Amino acid sequence: MPEASIVLELQSLATDRSNDITDLLRKALMVASKLKLEEFKSWVNNELHGYRDSDVPDYRKTSAEIRLKSPFHGLIPVVIGDQRVAELLTNVEISDPIESLDNLLKSKSSGGFLTLPLSHSQQAFLMEMQDEYAQLPAVRIIGRNQVAAIVDAVRSTILEWALQLESEGIVGDGITFSETERNKAMGSSTINIKNFQGVLGNVSESTLHQNLNITVTKNDFESLARYLESNGVLKEDLKELQEAITDDIPPTKPGTFGSKVSAWIGKMIGKASSGGWAISIGAAGNLLAAAISKYYGF
Repeated sequence: MPEASIVLELQSLATDRSNDITDLLRKALMVASKLKLEEFKSWVNNELHGYRDSDVPDYRKTSAEIRLKSPFHGLIPVVIGDQRVAELLTNVEISDPIESLDNLLKSKSSGGFLTLPLSHSQQAFLMEMQDEYAQLPAVRIIGRNQVAAIVDAVRSTILEWALQLESEGIVGDGITFSETERNKAMGSSTINIKNFQGVLGNVSESTLHQNLNITVTKNDFESLARYLESNGVLKEDLKELQEAITDDIPPTKPGTFGSKVSAWIGKMIGKASSGGWAISIGAAGNLLAAAISKYYGF
């Protein structure tokens, strides 16, 4: 009597998020090794051990948020008015092993953030632009939703791969495969890892590349409101922003906003982090900073 197929087991495990992602990858590694699928095996090993010497896939490229580490107030959001500089600082590649990312999602003490280091030159730049925060050190963070997207991308890749194996008649008997199945696998052009990563897209937000010159006009709040509303900001939040802009003294240089506008941006980033605004926290900070900077004429 034939044993349960490991390929079908992979499909079942991949469709249930309660199943451990590391165990799922280890079983995929076993299948890839037995079928001598070296490229897929290499991808699995990179996910298990981290991308040390390999380029990370698109789904591991995302946008971080810059925050200052205050001994009194915790992590303080930083607003960078120059869009190009903001992207250079916040566009990141996540190379950590998948187990580290999964543990972050399960941890209650981490706050749901992954902290990423900045280079010495980046730290120096952020120190220079500070006026009111007493030269606080900066860190980059990505939120729980971005980490979850990476884990889900890995799970989806394994599911699609296992489904394609089955469609080509490669299912195995238990954890063993026939010579015919191994030859099919090695001769197939459709079960290469590149055929599965391409459909997963990029975790980064497309809003980072919007052209704000067209949609936001200097000192025209209506144009700013229209742009932000088109990106999911609610009317009640826009009303609060208008009040903050009215109360604050207009900034005189890029990257610096008044206390009330900065507080409003921090509140909106908090909404993005908690899921109250459907955008990643890194993209939220950059989008708001770029749009409001355009409003002020920077």
